[in-house]
Amino acid sequence: MRSGADMHTSNPQPPMVAPRLSATSAERRGFVLTTVVFAIAIMSVVVVAALASASDEGRASRAVRESTLATYAAEAGLRGVYGSWPTAAVKALNPGDSLDLGWQNLPNGASHRVVIHRVDGGGLQEYDVAVQGRRVGLNGGVSTVIGAVGGVPVFTNGIFAATQITLNGGGVIDAYDSEEAPYNVAASDTTANIWSNGNIDIQRTTVYGDASAAGNVNIGTQVNIFGATASAATAAAAMDVAACPVGGYTPAAQVPIGAGITYNALTGILSVTAGAVLDLPAGSYYFSQIVLTGNSTLQVNPAAGSNVQVVISDLLNVSGGSVSNLSGAPTRLGFSSCGSPMIPSTWSLSGGGGAAFSIYAPNHPVNVSGGGDIWGAVVASTYTASGGAKLHYDAALARLASDKLVVHPSSWAQLAGS
Repeated sequence: MRSGADMHTSNPQPPMVAPRLSATSAERRGFVLTTVVFAIAIMSVVVVAALASASDEGRASRAVRESTLATYAAEAGLRGVYGSWPTAAVKALNPGDSLDLGWQNLPNGASHRVVIHRVDGGGLQEYDVAVQGRRVGLNGGVSTVIGAVGGVPVFTNGIFAATQITLNGGGVIDAYDSEEAPYNVAASDTTANIWSNGNIDIQRTTVYGDASAAGNVNIGTQVNIFGATASAATAAAAMDVAACPVGGYTPAAQVPIGAGITYNALTGILSVTAGAVLDLPAGSYYFSQIVLTGNSTLQVNPAAGSNVQVVISDLLNVSGGSVSNLSGAPTRLGFSSCGSPMIPSTWSLSGGGGAAFSIYAPNHPVNVSGGGDIWGAVVASTYTASGGAKLHYDAALARLASDKLVVHPSSWAQLAGS
């Protein structure tokens, strides 16, 4: 039997010793670690940059989308105001005034604001319509578009007739501009154009302008036309006839009454006779008939910036008297028809020393007799002049304010930087 000592000394085991790396192996492991760390850092930068770029592209895409939707909202506002033009409020604008219609919300979360600016200097209206569209939210876009609306001039010709113009008797038609200088026969120009959507028949008449007809221009003897002559021209747009004013005829208290002057506010018939002179103050009037007989006179004297506007539902007959506009400016006195009578009456005119006015009666025949002068312009269904009547077209009438507005073609624009 072995002793304990023998047991402890039998089969001795050598001690465990860790393997020792060479210097070359240690350096290689350090290089690999550094490379891995650097690669991870580079990849992190690339990933961060890619994420940032994707985020920027997303924001840019959303911004473009929101800006486009804001432009659509502005366009919707522009089309909306064109379709529902605030006539009464716009009419109250003076040159330089603006009308703000406020913000309107749309179902898609967008909104638009319309502001109408009157930009003309007075007379024929011109409006800029600025519309701002926007989207709500952090990335909400904003866009502004602008359009233009203008008045349609009425008296662009010395004579306009819907169906027929007949000139005879040695008359003269020429032109001037009352806002530049009073009429002077020696300085009259050749812009007194006449236009018919039917035919024109001319005998013994001189026209200092063009003669154009959708039908035929028939030229007889002793005719001088100092402009172009055109048959089969494209018909002009029909002239609108306004509805008659509501509320009845002009009250009797607004019409001066005296010897030879009678007026019935219930029937709207105004009669001046026996050499009487009716002085109408500046303002607007509505009658069914005006009849002047016995060398009577309808006289006005509106100051600069004011005028006399007379609306007639039936008859204007001044051939037995005269109209005297002491201001000398046809732009300050106008006669116009209203309504649609079943049998339109013929309006009869005569010239004279103060006959400066415009006639707008597209649904009435107009006859001018005698050798007197009329300064102004005429719109009628038919126009007949005889006896050597002279018409001096006032070009300033083409700049009068108009009840008819149109959107100017190609006036849409998007403002830069909006």
